[in-house]
Amino acid sequence: MVLKNIIFDWSGTLVNDLPPVMEATNHILRKLGKRELTLDEFRAEFCLPFTLFYERVAPGVEPKQLETWFHEAYIPLQDGIEALEHAEDFLQVVKARRIRTFLFSSMHRRHYESLQERIALAQYLDHPYLGVLDKKARIAELIRKYELVPEETLFIGDMVHDIETAHHGKLRSCAVLTGYTRLVDLRRSEPDLIVEDLRVLQGLLEEANWDWDAVLEKNSGVK
Repeated sequence: MVLKNIIFDWSGTLVNDLPPVMEATNHILRKLGKRELTLDEFRAEFCLPFTLFYERVAPGVEPKQLETWFHEAYIPLQDGIEALEHAEDFLQVVKARRIRTFLFSSMHRRHYESLQERIALAQYLDHPYLGVLDKKARIAELIRKYELVPEETLFIGDMVHDIETAHHGKLRSCAVLTGYTRLVDLRRSEPDLIVEDLRVLQGLLEEANWDWDAVLEKNSGVK
């Protein structure tokens, strides 16, 4: 069926904020006298809901303390966050086709709004859902509120939790390799399709006239 709705994750899908998030995590570990994580270790360990991740790497620390330490390192690095290559181009094409767009992210609204002064992707996102700690627990609400037809709705994300959320809502799913999660882990989550980036996805969609079933008939594996 032709896509009429696209739900986007934010971090690692539309913007590259992995470096400041990893640095903020290592700041927490340094506070606790623990060894810092390498990039490969961080990508292997990080998960959503992020509360599960911090319970594992910083057990016993109060959430408010974790938040304080995290923001000590994250906020000074925010200016380095940029839109991922091809993100705005993809959003422009989606907007031109009058496909409804949704943002489904754990990003705090304050941080999201401060980034718009430089990145300005909000103009392409019709319905932002922010501060969503557990997407699986909230996806039914979004589907119900906007009367989304699952077969006409694609969820694009970079993490296993994004793909699990799509499965939970019986939505179409596409994983991108521009973010937090390794290919091996994304494969285990069994998305409909895995692509290197949004430019590749745009090409596949345009070739199939935005019919997701047609995309899958012609493509499998990693594109």
